[in-house]
Amino acid sequence: MKPWYSIQARANKSAEVFIYGDIGPSWWEETVTAKQFVADIKDLDVDTLIVRVNSIGGSVPDGLAIFNALKRHKATITTTNDGQALSIASLILMAGDTIEMADNAMLMIHAPWTYVAGNAQELRDRADLLDKWAEAMAGSYVRGGKTKDDVLALLQDGQDHWYTADEAKAEGFIDTIVAAIPMAASFNQTRFTPPAARRAVNPPAAAAAQPSVKETRMTQQVPTPAAPTSAATPTQAAAPDVFDTALAIDVDDIKAQALAGETTRRNNIKAIAKPFMARADIAALTNNALDNSATSVETFRAQLLAHMGRDAQPLGGGLVMTIEDENDKFRAAAVSGIMIRAGLTANDTTNEFRGYSLMELARASLARKNISTKGMDKMAVVAAAFTHGTSDFDNLLADVANKSMLKGYDEADETFQRWTSVGNLPDFKQAKRVDLNTFPALLEVAPGAEYKYATIGDRGETIQLATYGRMFSINRQAIINDDLDAFTRVPNKMGRAAIRTVGNLVYAVLTSNAAMADGTALFHADHGNLLTGAVLSTTSVDAMDAAMAKQKDATGNTLNIGLAYLIVPRALKGLAMQIANSEFEIGSATRNNTTPNWMRGVFDVVADARLDASSSSNWYGAANPALHDTIEVAYLDGNSAPTLEQQGGWTVDGVEFKVRIDAGVKALDHRAMAKNPN
Repeated sequence: MKPWYSIQARANKSAEVFIYGDIGPSWWEETVTAKQFVADIKDLDVDTLIVRVNSIGGSVPDGLAIFNALKRHKATITTTNDGQALSIASLILMAGDTIEMADNAMLMIHAPWTYVAGNAQELRDRADLLDKWAEAMAGSYVRGGKTKDDVLALLQDGQDHWYTADEAKAEGFIDTIVAAIPMAASFNQTRFTPPAARRAVNPPAAAAAQPSVKETRMTQQVPTPAAPTSAATPTQAAAPDVFDTALAIDVDDIKAQALAGETTRRNNIKAIAKPFMARADIAALTNNALDNSATSVETFRAQLLAHMGRDAQPLGGGLVMTIEDENDKFRAAAVSGIMIRAGLTANDTTNEFRGYSLMELARASLARKNISTKGMDKMAVVAAAFTHGTSDFDNLLADVANKSMLKGYDEADETFQRWTSVGNLPDFKQAKRVDLNTFPALLEVAPGAEYKYATIGDRGETIQLATYGRMFSINRQAIINDDLDAFTRVPNKMGRAAIRTVGNLVYAVLTSNAAMADGTALFHADHGNLLTGAVLSTTSVDAMDAAMAKQKDATGNTLNIGLAYLIVPRALKGLAMQIANSEFEIGSATRNNTTPNWMRGVFDVVADARLDASSSSNWYGAANPALHDTIEVAYLDGNSAPTLEQQGGWTVDGVEFKVRIDAGVKALDHRAMAKNPN
């Protein structure tokens, strides 16, 4: 076990991890690489994880990978600064759900640096890349009330920001200060000081033995290279200082890295092609890729898929399936983060975006597309996020709004779905529905005789779709103000409004009592479904059940339709529930404790306050919609959920959303429903 890096099991499904060395590849022995750490941590099945850090920092990519691996882990994580968490090690410290720091420890945050050789444009490009690394790192430090802009100021001012435990807690970077942890009283300055200061602690001869710093390694500052000389002096030849030589490069190290990269490329290509190497054409394609060092693993993967699919025919009616790319993953994680903040989904501690403000997400969306926000004020950032063609920001907001709308739609307290049927219409034309209750009785078939066709009547009832919708908008001010309600609660309420609109249409069929195709009102004495005005009781409900059972089809056959739902205004809910569940008969005012309730368990009660607005004493009955036609609620192509559409704002400075639903509601058969006016 390496003393500077180890994982130790503890009781009660917990473990302790020690990161006591450099982060990423290092010429020093004490090193913790992301590759090793991620492999070790991913299969660690624990509920509690303590990560102890004592490191001067190291590689930015490795540090970010270690940070993300910890954030993904299911365990509750406590990170502890045992002595020093400097540079990228300070970012790893931020991965904890709880962050501790010994009272004698130190924390240091600063900008990433690198070295590079090249022309002026290449140097400018590398400087821009360092700024992007700083932006990538910034979100990990956002905590304790700090914004991403606050952190970027620390990562882009070129200074080393040192904090004692008290100072780190005051700044919000840690949660708790713990008792001092005994540490060796030494600090190897040569492993941390920049080249300009190294000469003061390292004699030139010792410095000559030091390899050059790895690219994208964090240290105190970018060294100012010495002017190149045409020839080395005797002193320089005897004790060259690679840190003072202009843009020094370790050639052997570069060769080794290049060879390792090529080996990895070839091995990955072979692994991808292995299942298909029995085919000669695949073997030839693979060999060409292996021989061409310019062919990356991803390029070969694309070539292989294109080659294998060139003669393939689509299956399943031409169904095309796609998998998530990095943009999809970013959008899904960001959407989930907003939903967590809005309280619409459960907290997920592995989601790095759950603490992002809307402004931070706007910057992140632009940064992912390599769009610099340097020098932009907040209004300009939001404008760029909304209007830039490649930014995910407006789509991200649309996803959140859509999920919020559908959540509101699904969770709305509606009752009509219980006793109505769902229909499907392909367009907005009027459509006729077949009367299934007119199927005549079967005829006796004599031996050897032919079967006769039955005629299913067309009841003549028509149904037609209509569109219902509203608009709302999100402007730049809402984003800057971090107003989550603008695209969580507002669309949530619009989702509820959409299904409420359909419910209004359904109950309006009962209360309006419009004429059917035969010219007679839905509830009418001629239809045999309008009872005498009786008070709600066991006896009157039984009378309604009997009236429905006695309904006949066009040829005079009794249909024996059973009462399945008693539909009442909210004022009658309590009495209706008693009739449905009481052991004894319920009279007009009291319960008869000697006569059993013969209607007990026969029907379900549906109470809806919309009926009270028309009459608090009228009540209705409906049959099982799976067996008989009651009221049909039809949707365009069967899509019962509302649709959310968006476009860049023209009348507002932001983005506009439109919620719509296409629905049609119609009573199909008077025989499956009844009314008792009172």
